Amino acid sequence: MLYYGQLVIGPAGSGKTSYCNILQEGSFKRNIQVVNLDPAADYIPYKCAIDIRELICLSDVMEEFEYGPNGGLVYCMEYLLQNWDWMQDQLNNIAQDDYVLFDCPGQIELYSHIDMMRKLTQLLVNSGFSISSVYLVDINFLEDDAKFLSGLLMALSASMTLELPAFTVLSKCDLMKDKKKLKRYTKLHKFNEESEYINQDEFSKTYKSFTSGISELVTSFGVGRLLCLDTTDDESIDNILGEIDYAIQFGDNLEPDDKLYDQAEQQL
Repeated sequence: MLYYGQLVIGPAGSGKTSYCNILQEGSFKRNIQVVNLDPAADYIPYKCAIDIRELICLSDVMEEFEYGPNGGLVYCMEYLLQNWDWMQDQLNNIAQDDYVLFDCPGQIELYSHIDMMRKLTQLLVNSGFSISSVYLVDINFLEDDAKFLSGLLMALSASMTLELPAFTVLSKCDLMKDKKKLKRYTKLHKFNEESEYINQDEFSKTYKSFTSGISELVTSFGVGRLLCLDTTDDESIDNILGEIDYAIQFGDNLEPDDKLYDQAEQQL
């Protein structure tokens, strides 16, 4: 059996949970199930199909082992991998034509020098999932050029670690009033030519060469092509889903799952 979905990642506060909630509540021609993989989550607005907190919770780990938040989170993810049979049993209850969103923790360590999330994605792929990573970068990264490039480099690092089809989504675009500025940053190939910092900095030649190299790097991996998320505009969400669907081949040769009929009969 083949399942489809997204691994929703990004820094804390980038809008991952809100993104999952909006997709689940909307009408996007798919039945969306959400899996919470963040053991530190305090509040979840969406209907959770699987919740890692039923297996292990960060607050319990911190209290029992006297770990800090980061160390406790690493322990929780290791515990999940060691008890993957629990997750597999939960995933077996998902219908084949469900579309699954995995709401992931925001700590960058899990996507850089620690390979836990890569191991997790490999387990999902081995379980029959065709998934992509969706890295959310919120509009606060557009405050200046250096911050913007650092956000793209984090997205690039995460996408290379996970070894999945990768998409970078600029979230909270509905809060951005300066549409010209938004357009400038989403067109990365013109970024160096139009950068205010490059034109004003006294070390402009060195800075331009450096930023140009970074821009070419992230663009070559597709990370620099930003997809804009405006939660007030269904068309922007449809565009994001369309790009991801094409990459993971969602909808190709998809047949109804008997579980849906069994559930419907039980409800009658």
